[in-house]
Amino acid sequence: MEKESRFKYESVQDAATLRRYLEAITEGIAAGEIRLSSRDGEVILHPEGLIGFLVEARSAGGRMKLHLKFSWREGAETDEGEDALTIAPGEARS
Repeated sequence: MEKESRFKYESVQDAATLRRYLEAITEGIAAGEIRLSSRDGEVILHPEGLIGFLVEARSAGGRMKLHLKFSWREGAETDEGEDALTIAPGEARS
């Protein structure tokens, strides 16, 4: 069993940078490896099998929050998941 690895990074970024981060995450899920690193350290994740997915969104008093969480166990069996959620981009704001 590998030792525990933790990674946390918090900052304020523009939308284009966040889009690149999300694209890298989706590419990593497809490839089976996500590598996260900063000056403080690195963690390498291997998404496979069934992946738990949690999405929470909130809008209150002009403050918006979107929380995405993915979780899985290494070596978990693969199965077809439910496809009941739809996520679509809104119209561009000018």
